[in-house]
Amino acid sequence: MPGSEGQLVGRARELARLDHARRRHAFPAGGPVVVELVGEPGIGKTSLVRVLTDQAERAGALVLRARAAAFEQDSPYALVVDALGPCLPTADLTGLGPRRLAVRSLLERLAAGRPVVLALDDVQWADAASAELLVDLLRAPPRAAVQLVLAHRRFPARERLARALDRGVVSGLVERVELGPLDDHAAAQLVSGAARSRRAALVRECGGNPFHLLQMARHGAGVPRPVAELVLEEVEQLDPTARRLLEGGAVAGDPFDLGPAVAASGVASVSPGRHRTADVLDVLVEANLVHPAGLPWAFRFRHPLVRRVVREHTGPGWTARAHGRIAAVLERSGAPPSARAHHVAQAAAVGDRAAATLLARAAADVAPRAPGTAARWYADALRLLPDAAIVERAVLLGCRATALEDAGGADAAGAVVGEILTLAAVEPTVGGRSADVTRPGVPGPPDRPRPARLTDREGEVAALVAEGRTNREIGAELHLAEKTVERYVSRVLGKVGARTRAAVGGLLVPSR
Repeated sequence: MPGSEGQLVGRARELARLDHARRRHAFPAGGPVVVELVGEPGIGKTSLVRVLTDQAERAGALVLRARAAAFEQDSPYALVVDALGPCLPTADLTGLGPRRLAVRSLLERLAAGRPVVLALDDVQWADAASAELLVDLLRAPPRAAVQLVLAHRRFPARERLARALDRGVVSGLVERVELGPLDDHAAAQLVSGAARSRRAALVRECGGNPFHLLQMARHGAGVPRPVAELVLEEVEQLDPTARRLLEGGAVAGDPFDLGPAVAASGVASVSPGRHRTADVLDVLVEANLVHPAGLPWAFRFRHPLVRRVVREHTGPGWTARAHGRIAAVLERSGAPPSARAHHVAQAAAVGDRAAATLLARAAADVAPRAPGTAARWYADALRLLPDAAIVERAVLLGCRATALEDAGGADAAGAVVGEILTLAAVEPTVGGRSADVTRPGVPGPPDRPRPARLTDREGEVAALVAEGRTNREIGAELHLAEKTVERYVSRVLGKVGARTRAAVGGLLVPSR
């Protein structure tokens, strides 16, 4: 279905609110009414403005439209002049005397014979003069059937205009319609043409944003440019310190704890007197880019796609250093190798033996419970040690092959065994030497009884729990019912001996 229609899926409640405002504005008895549409970029504000103005035109109203643009913010009255257009006696509002009285009088004259709808979109980009004129109209609205429609994002906001709209909501002049994300059913309906498996992933990643859903569904892989540009437009409005904290959060995870995010970003060392961390975080929350995640100092991105765009548009060098800063903080706090391994793998350079040692130890720790994760970390250790001695490389390959087989990857394990045999052909003694698991950088499987092993599915669930995913998100990722996920999580906690979900991050480490 066309995007303009598709974005109205799941908007019955919002349409009912608009219909209520339309009835209040009915001519000839109607008076001034202001409809305020608020929401994140791509959430469907423009589509609802179009529905409202189309209905008004069919009912015989005079509709005046305009859309603010960022590049016009230095042009006084650009938005108002664009809307009123030929109705103005002069294109220069400064020649009309007292501007509020002039525009108010003009709107009253236009509404003498039929209702008038003044619809202004993207008001967050309005020039300062137009914003002040709107404040005046809200304080003293036209005494006629004039409906003012204002659509805007939550950020950035002009403080005086925001306060005037808040007062209008209290007085009943303003009908505020806040557009939230579509629920999962409506979001899936919007992209019903996509394959079922991909549909679930789209719904989870796009967080119910109609524009993002439609664009991502039409795009094969990666993030389409229009989607990335819309998110980056928000990010670019942040000051450098807030932007760095957002980027640090994207490196730390989703949800992320404030400590690792600050460590990744380095914002604590930037103008500490002026940019306290809590103040910077409040900026991100006010900008609707992150939300509290339910635990103290834990936050979640508005939806996963926001984090993805931020990560993909952050320099790889800075990102690697950010992972290194998180790994260093975790090491100082005494975190186990398994809690540090992901960040070490992202930060370490080829030849870093200490990093390879940590990755191999972390892999050995988690192998009994999460063999897939162990196989990946063994691969990272091998990548960091391309020139390792043959015996050392053979031991790491053997551990990786075992982990792959335990994870159900028999073919991949066979390929790794082939690499070992190739090494043996080069150095025959390898086949006859027992691996010295105490060698630096080559820790083998722990010499203790293996605890209860997770099944393949339990291992997948455990890995997603460790990433901070909710049961709903895990269900969408693995195509499981939420109740089924609850049962898997319960079994995982029992097998690994963890009492809470939060413990599963360093969980996969058995007690020594």
